[in-house]
Amino acid sequence: MYLIDFHRQNERVRDMVTVRKDEDTMEVFYHDPSSGMMWKSFFPRGYKDKNSPKLLRPEPPAESLNEQIDMDLGSGEINNAIGLGIELSGQPSIWTEVLDVLDAHRKEYSRKMIRTFLDNLGVSDPNLIFNELGKSPEDTGLSFEDLQTLKKKARKIRVKRFFGL
Repeated sequence: MYLIDFHRQNERVRDMVTVRKDEDTMEVFYHDPSSGMMWKSFFPRGYKDKNSPKLLRPEPPAESLNEQIDMDLGSGEINNAIGLGIELSGQPSIWTEVLDVLDAHRKEYSRKMIRTFLDNLGVSDPNLIFNELGKSPEDTGLSFEDLQTLKKKARKIRVKRFFGL
């Protein structure tokens, strides 16, 4: 469950207790006394750029990428697709694995969830993501050809899901 809206994040945090704060990365961990859950507030693409979105989600995330994608895209809640896409957009080195998992389970998720997730993941326009991260694709082990392959794979996933393949 991701909270993306700033006002909803503040409302939620108001009822929780701050456990730990990392000033270098601007990650803040909270404990919700009413449910006993831990929450994490963070900037997945870095906090120094004002364009980087802030997310609030339960901590820890699912153990595997497959479980995390299944839990968030299978929920039917659009904020989960947006939040997971934004969070994973800050980790371009695993985009290939993300798209492999999504392709293998694409029939289990709605077209809207897949489209929203891919739009927020940033594989369609990786230059924008790399500019926000302040890195080059080579810094994350991706070449220009790799990025083109990822773009094509994302497009194929959308088309396959559209036609129910």
